[in-house]
Amino acid sequence: MSLLFIQGGSRWKFDGEGNIYTDSNFNDNVWKRYRKLDDELVVLLRKEQKIYSKKEASEKFNKFDDSKMKYIATPDLYKPWRNAFNLAIRKEIMDTVDHAVKNSDRVVIRSLGNIYTNTALNSALKYDKPFLVEVTGFSRETLWYHSIRGKIVSIYKELQYKRLIKKADYASYVTKEALQKRYSGPKNKLGCSDVELKIDTSALEKRIHKIKNKNTEKFVLGTAAFLDVKWKGQKYVIKAIADLKNKGITGIEYQLIGSGTGKKLIRYAKKLGVENEVKVIGALPHSEVWKWYDSIDVYVQPSFSEGLCRSIVEAMSRACPIICSDVGGNYELIEKDFLFQKAKSSEISKLIDLLSNNKEVLLKQAERNFKMAKDFDKEVLDRKRNTFYKEWVSNGK
Repeated sequence: MSLLFIQGGSRWKFDGEGNIYTDSNFNDNVWKRYRKLDDELVVLLRKEQKIYSKKEASEKFNKFDDSKMKYIATPDLYKPWRNAFNLAIRKEIMDTVDHAVKNSDRVVIRSLGNIYTNTALNSALKYDKPFLVEVTGFSRETLWYHSIRGKIVSIYKELQYKRLIKKADYASYVTKEALQKRYSGPKNKLGCSDVELKIDTSALEKRIHKIKNKNTEKFVLGTAAFLDVKWKGQKYVIKAIADLKNKGITGIEYQLIGSGTGKKLIRYAKKLGVENEVKVIGALPHSEVWKWYDSIDVYVQPSFSEGLCRSIVEAMSRACPIICSDVGGNYELIEKDFLFQKAKSSEISKLIDLLSNNKEVLLKQAERNFKMAKDFDKEVLDRKRNTFYKEWVSNGK
């Protein structure tokens, strides 16, 4: 029996020696969830054209073990953008996805709304294959803030998403309620974050020590997100730091990790005169991300759209004080007083100023966030998820 996992957002990455990698959204712990469900796991993603050196790839990405599971790589319809108008590439993708679904016994479809996942759902219906949809974000907002082309198709894609999700019998949502309110189709639902956490009880103690003993001039903010995606909103944090600097409030550093070059963000920082305050670190393997959370003082998530942000939950597990935009399911995680309106750099600057000058608030938020992160411990989530997914597998036989 084989399980096909398909997602249209992430890309396969290859080094010059033929090794395969994914971005930080996936790692071997994530793949283990799916390998438990069937004899064979096949993963279908689009392929990035760039070939990395082995050193760069191993430092930035998570290696995919193709001795334990199989992979299928398709062309990328969305990068470069002209591919979207190439009918031959479009047909190749749809044929590849259709063939993969036909030759699988069941399908997990992660994040509807693109040619890869939408084709997979329609093919699963055509071949009467049991399928489960993983709902991770809001279609309309993600497209609207992505590009002009995204704005044009956002309403159509939103309606398409709602129509397709109603065809599923099973769906797993990463939120408790936010996504379910918008996309309410399936009768069998699970609200369960996809974050992969093992709570370290020493994290809070280390954070408290860090806050109480901080005596350096530098106050470090951090965001983990794709660097070249506008709707992640990092530029508004940069603007907030520039506004504070113009008021004489200095010593703020902003570190950015994630896939991409960050060139536009660097140019924007130079334009505002804060290029020395903004540090683009780039992609890190997931094992290094945890150390990075421990090194920063406050985690910031300025996105225009989120389902339930995995990076926020990860930062909570490291007892990070957190500020974030009031979008998607973020309100399920962070106290109201530490939410800001998307694109409101003035609100961001006020929160930065408050936290950088008040150890009591930092301590309170560190303790509060760490306590809440325990709800996302791997063992807790695995029990919920495994029960639901095994029910789907059993009913689909």
